[in-house]
Amino acid sequence: MKTQSQVLVKKFGGTSVGSIERIEAVADRVLADMKAGQKPIVVASAMSGETNRLVRLANDVDPFYRGPAYDMLVASGEQVSIALLAIALEKRGAKAVPLLAYQLGIQTDAIFSKARITAVNSEKLLGYVHRGEIPIVAGFQGVTEGDQITTLGRGGSDTTAVALAAAVQSEACEIYTDVPAVYSADPRLVPKAREIPVLSFEEMMEMASLGSKVLHFRSVELAAKYRVKIHLRSTFETRDGTWVVPEGDKMETPVVSSITHDAATVVLKLFPVPFGPGFLAELFEALAEKGVVVDIITQSHNEDGQRVAFSVRDEDLNSAVTVVKQMVGNKTSIVQMEKMAKLSAVGVGMANHPGVAARFFRVLEKQKVPIHLVTTSDIKISAVIDQTNLGEAAKALHAEFGLDRE
Repeated sequence: MKTQSQVLVKKFGGTSVGSIERIEAVADRVLADMKAGQKPIVVASAMSGETNRLVRLANDVDPFYRGPAYDMLVASGEQVSIALLAIALEKRGAKAVPLLAYQLGIQTDAIFSKARITAVNSEKLLGYVHRGEIPIVAGFQGVTEGDQITTLGRGGSDTTAVALAAAVQSEACEIYTDVPAVYSADPRLVPKAREIPVLSFEEMMEMASLGSKVLHFRSVELAAKYRVKIHLRSTFETRDGTWVVPEGDKMETPVVSSITHDAATVVLKLFPVPFGPGFLAELFEALAEKGVVVDIITQSHNEDGQRVAFSVRDEDLNSAVTVVKQMVGNKTSIVQMEKMAKLSAVGVGMANHPGVAARFFRVLEKQKVPIHLVTTSDIKISAVIDQTNLGEAAKALHAEFGLDRE
């Protein structure tokens, strides 16, 4: 439909709606785009800091609970922000409709705190648009077939936005945040980091999974599946930011595009555990059932038994330790290595250039950085190191691969 090509989903993050003044500014921006011919669908996160406050309240009651009540609690922040933004737009003469996930029909599975979207009622959504109304949709949340509220994980409003863009068959989705673009490294860690104008879906997915907090991993996964281009840009500037596009749309393919890190990494080491893949299958099935995402896994054995080490995010540590203790006896040592960081080099050009791994590890050797775990793919190399070594190691890798800003 011709009208659908004018429909554009715009997601505004927590800092973008972090105060009444900023909500008013977002309302002005949305109306200006509408007057320019766009038909906006707006997705909003909770006001900055609100979700953290709600999570702390839940943890004060029970830090291990992640069920329906937890999701009902933490999903409430978005209700406030979409209502305030709708009021601001109505004050300006627009017709705005604030919508929670259950009102719009954003269906998810029932994995609480980490749910995945399964369906969106696009007809209902487009109905508001074609009537000249502005849907203001609560990000980060969904509803199960049994009408229970779910949440999509931290950063899940990005996923809501891309899912809506895919549902209405839009070619692009705008993600507004407090940074002007995706950088070649975290500028707070690497002062010489530079803006990246274009990234492939594959690169952005790796970066998101490896610790970059600019975009939610699932949002990029959905964008790649439905070929929805993502334009990440600043709420506070009007210029272009970073486009995330199919690999064929990207003109340049540098060997390494970015140095990414995740400082919220924990390593668990178990020894001895039963021999064979059977125990490993049972262990990782049990972790998956608890919603624990396991990243890097290493395995070895000697005459005394099998040794297993794996990394998880620190938010999953309590759940992971609970599962492990239920599965191993008192004869198994469980070592928790906290204050770890995962440091990665990412770039689609790595697949066709030999020697990248050698350069990566040579830099860490020169920096005298111990490595605890390693994993690789065609377009990334990751090493788990101590947090104390993260800053200097990241700067050295950034310089090694020619990413420093001149």
